[in-house]
Amino acid sequence: MTAHREEEPRKPVNPRKIAHWRYEQITDLLDDTLTRRERRVLLGRITRAPVRWPSGREREISEATLYRWIRAWKARGIEGLMPRRPKGHKRRRPLKRGLLERAIALLREEPRRSLTMIQALLKCEKRGKVTRSTLHRRLQAHRAYPALRRMARGNGDRRLRRRFEASRPHQIWQLDSKGPFTVRFVKDRREISVHVMTVLDDFSRGVLAVRIVLTSDLRAAVLVFRSAAGRWGLPGKLYADRASIFDSYAFRGGLAELGVHRIKTRARNPSARGKIEAYHRIIESWFIRELRHQRVHDLEHLNRLLTGLLESLYMEHRHRSLKKTPREALAGCLSERQVSLDRLTDAFLLRTEKKTHPKTGEVELGGALFKVPGPLAGRKLHFAFDPVDAEVAFLEKPGGSRERLRLAVERVPEEPHGEPRGSGRLQALYDHWQGRKLPQAQAGFGLPEIFALFSKHLQRNVPQGEAEARLIQDFYHKRGPLERAATESAFGKIFRKLGSKRPLAAYLDLLSSRIVPPTEER
Repeated sequence: MTAHREEEPRKPVNPRKIAHWRYEQITDLLDDTLTRRERRVLLGRITRAPVRWPSGREREISEATLYRWIRAWKARGIEGLMPRRPKGHKRRRPLKRGLLERAIALLREEPRRSLTMIQALLKCEKRGKVTRSTLHRRLQAHRAYPALRRMARGNGDRRLRRRFEASRPHQIWQLDSKGPFTVRFVKDRREISVHVMTVLDDFSRGVLAVRIVLTSDLRAAVLVFRSAAGRWGLPGKLYADRASIFDSYAFRGGLAELGVHRIKTRARNPSARGKIEAYHRIIESWFIRELRHQRVHDLEHLNRLLTGLLESLYMEHRHRSLKKTPREALAGCLSERQVSLDRLTDAFLLRTEKKTHPKTGEVELGGALFKVPGPLAGRKLHFAFDPVDAEVAFLEKPGGSRERLRLAVERVPEEPHGEPRGSGRLQALYDHWQGRKLPQAQAGFGLPEIFALFSKHLQRNVPQGEAEARLIQDFYHKRGPLERAATESAFGKIFRKLGSKRPLAAYLDLLSSRIVPPTEER
């Protein structure tokens, strides 16, 4: 007779009720007066008749299961018939107070926010650690979650992307741009369209270089490729779409000079470039949507926010196919084909032939004005200029030599200024990645409210004199900012325990032991 594996109940059932149900199934077999033949006939009758299990299913009980229940009953009685917890089972710990409501608040702010982003934001806000599965289970049980998820329904593309699969890092790179999308800069007070240009490693899905630019042009493509090659070395092949910037003679000529094979692709076939298209969906979900809740100062600030997001969240997020994070898959591996920065610059120089001004010797190259030596003024000459750095241009001479040109008007260097910061979720992720501890007070609760709480419980004006004011201020600078609910609760317990006749320092010492801000995680 085939033995059936016992299944756990689908819905939570009282373990003692399950034990009593099992006892009912074996009660006839526990009679010691039964002969061997009678027991065999009774066993056959029980195992052939389907019964309704506590899980709700109807099926037979195997002989092996019945004998196991009989042994358990004889060893421990009714306790032995209770279902055992799986090996390695851990008792559920209650979530930190307010964590679930904060997660729901983040979903109400942005219904299409992913669980990974919510988990990262809760970690940045020091709300407590919670696994993704626990967060998902608790959110599903919340009454507001179904309505929020209905608002976030979308059409996901789940097709597999296995064409040109790389077998090691830096064998194939993928290059593409995402955009345009609109962002509002606080500095300019206007909306600007920008693009995200990215170099992605095909094997590890790691981001090798990324840059937000105003225009997706040749300059942006060369800039991000140079950045990746200067840091990691050269790839064997490059995979990109049929955009004019990637198919231009200047870009493909630079790749050919560096020995990078350009994989041939069909136009309007984004599904073939599945890995970087999936990465673009992450950029859409984790970055572009979050910009609606973020104050951005300028383009450099926007680039810092994107870098912080990718380094702290994307590169550390476990990939389903890789079974590891992109950072672990890349493992800091450098390409075998290393190249110097000068060689990278030379490969992508744009060459042209122009006539210089007959009087001033000036010539316009790449949007900048350069000046040639006086004897060459008014002549038609060969030039090479850098599409990325507008201040780099050369005069090509016969024989293969060249001379670097100087700008006609020297540019005044900008004065260094402090790093701009804006309020928002992306800024919190960036600050957490940078390891900075930045105080953030709860709205309407600060040092004046601490003075008011002391005045209420001591039934006198606080502070009385400079000494008391300095004592409370030093405490707040060391321990603050504080949360209103926790502080008010602690004040009530402290004054019930100590009374209202103690020195002010005694209350502050006990308050320090009860209300301590979370320490910064390193």
